[in-house]
Amino acid sequence: MAGRTPRPTVIARRRPWIANLVTFLRAALVPPLLVLLSVARDVPVARWWALGVFLVAALTDTLDGWAARRWHGVTPFGAMADPLADKLLIVGALVSLALVGDAPWWVVGVVAAREAAVTALRVLVVRRAGVVVPASPWGKVKTVAQMVAIGVAILPGAPADVVAALYVAAVALTVVSGVEYAVRMRSTLRAAGRPAAAKGDAAAAA
Repeated sequence: MAGRTPRPTVIARRRPWIANLVTFLRAALVPPLLVLLSVARDVPVARWWALGVFLVAALTDTLDGWAARRWHGVTPFGAMADPLADKLLIVGALVSLALVGDAPWWVVGVVAAREAAVTALRVLVVRRAGVVVPASPWGKVKTVAQMVAIGVAILPGAPADVVAALYVAAVALTVVSGVEYAVRMRSTLRAAGRPAAAKGDAAAAA
């Protein structure tokens, strides 16, 4: 009606820094985790503290995604920083576990090589296509499998055969997700190259 004052439109605030802050927190928890694991043999209680730190860090992986969706703060920086923080956490924890004899070095090598290759491909795609390729369901399942394997490996008294089986499952998913990611990024690069090729053909025809 004409006499009524229209209600103000509620505009959602963008707070991308909240999700990025949670991502930075996960990366900041990596050094304390490494220190705790390195002294766990001499200070047994340190292993429980390491498990607590790792679980908090793993929880932030869920929180930053929720924060980004909640406050409409998904950014290209966040899309790059979030998986990088995951990689620092996972590779750092695996190296520390391997140094104290609780993780095979071949597991560390496969996981580290996969993460380094995917990170390099991400940078390549951003530079050539200007696109940040998001994590796929395979990549998310891989990350969960890796974190479960590491968490159980840190747990004092965990059965060795259970830890070994979890490592094998995590490595298998790591390889599968890496291949799937490489295929998707190759398709992205090809798709980005088609418009440039079409423009070149049009210019030549003119």
